[in-house]
Amino acid sequence: MGPCQSKSKLKSSKDLKQPTQMRKTDQVLTNNNPSLNLPSFSPNQEVNSEPSDETKKNLSQLKVYKSSFTRFYSEITQGNMKLSMNQKLVQHNLTGKIRVVEQYERNEQNEEFIAQLKCQPLDNPRIVNVYELFIDGDFFYLIMDYCSGGQLSYYYEDKSKIPFNEAEIASIIYQAAESLRYLEKIGLCHGYLNLSSFSRVDTSHNFQIKLSDIRGLFVKPDLNEQNVFTIPPEACSIRDQNVFNNSRDLWNLGVIAYQMICGYPPFEGNTIESVKSQIKKMAAQYNNFQFDRVSKLCRQLIQRVLVPIKQRISLQSFMNDHWFKIRIKQNDQNILNKLQQNKVKISELQQLFLIFMIKNICSADQQQLYTEFVNLDENQDGQLTKEEILKVYSNKFDTKAEAKLFIENIFKIADVDKSGTIDFGEFLVAITDKSGLLTEDNLKTTFKMVASSNGKITTQKLRFHFSTSTSKLDKLFQENFSNPQNVGYSEFECLMKQLL
Repeated sequence: MGPCQSKSKLKSSKDLKQPTQMRKTDQVLTNNNPSLNLPSFSPNQEVNSEPSDETKKNLSQLKVYKSSFTRFYSEITQGNMKLSMNQKLVQHNLTGKIRVVEQYERNEQNEEFIAQLKCQPLDNPRIVNVYELFIDGDFFYLIMDYCSGGQLSYYYEDKSKIPFNEAEIASIIYQAAESLRYLEKIGLCHGYLNLSSFSRVDTSHNFQIKLSDIRGLFVKPDLNEQNVFTIPPEACSIRDQNVFNNSRDLWNLGVIAYQMICGYPPFEGNTIESVKSQIKKMAAQYNNFQFDRVSKLCRQLIQRVLVPIKQRISLQSFMNDHWFKIRIKQNDQNILNKLQQNKVKISELQQLFLIFMIKNICSADQQQLYTEFVNLDENQDGQLTKEEILKVYSNKFDTKAEAKLFIENIFKIADVDKSGTIDFGEFLVAITDKSGLLTEDNLKTTFKMVASSNGKITTQKLRFHFSTSTSKLDKLFQENFSNPQNVGYSEFECLMKQLL
């Protein structure tokens, strides 16, 4: 079977709601842009957000509904954004959040894809988030992040133009490598990554990207004339062409980097066999005009990747390469100011609600903040230590003792689980403008999304929203509510406004 786009079908337009005009949404969450109020909006009917019984039985992050997605979302006009044939642009009726719905026919391969996705949910800022799954008799509908900047391949439709400079390419490739590092950690690989596999989050100059082709992580297409350009030499034999590993993904990334510089892939041909022949010969050229416009370090790094597997560097060595020092750095001069503004200790339950609100109501600039987090995380273990923060910011204080005291005070607030480190969730919550997030409209919207049909918040309902066990949630409820069995909006509002 070919790529998922060519095999998926869309229902006719008469089976979908007619497009509506997009309303203001996705406002930014940092102190530089504190206005977070969503315009008032009342859905046409009361939304029952209760998931299927199947979802309640497991702790998967993927919420499953055996109903039409049109109960919760309205189709909106696409504008200039290019979408795949199996995608539609939709807006959540409660939050106004813009998402993409991907539609898949219920066949054997897509059943396998959905089953594996439910068992292995993806949770990384460099990979598109899958929020919900809707199922009817004929189709699966995945509700996913909307990357308004479009696939990277859209920028290379005119091969005579190179749309990105070297620093921008380095930034994009490094972010792609971050997604591969996460996949390696959880035991997944793709094997056919290309420019269409990654999408820009938006069209800003931050050049934030996400891995958007997640189906390929679970269901592999057959080798064809479109994807043969990506395979490594060890996969050129019929015996090994279906061997997938993380080194193969790194090869793919080398091919992508080459194509972003030159406008065309390193290995070309008119047939599958002719392309394979070029790959086995390592026939990529590095003395063309386009490589004259980039640094020697750039060329050398690609040459360390597009080699036989025994000579190929590791992903970690790739990410540690000096070339990436050229990549665009995010402006982190306000990070300490944002961290020090946290004066109120946050409970674990408050943190769970805050992260839910950030992901489901507001954009929060998560991609940019993740880049800032990674820049601070020197050993790239996903945790910030006091020493790592001190190393970056010690020169901003008169004495080292003053810097240490300052960072100790930050950890007292930001290190919610008292582990001695700050993970990305804690960092995201710590840097967020609470006064802008915890507005009355946002709190009411959040409560409607997480409350049961009886108008109460229950641990049974929350466990699939938070991917946390019921016993842990029961404990958190007892710690935070005087009557944990009867938590209505007023109790929820009181809990969250303690942070202001």
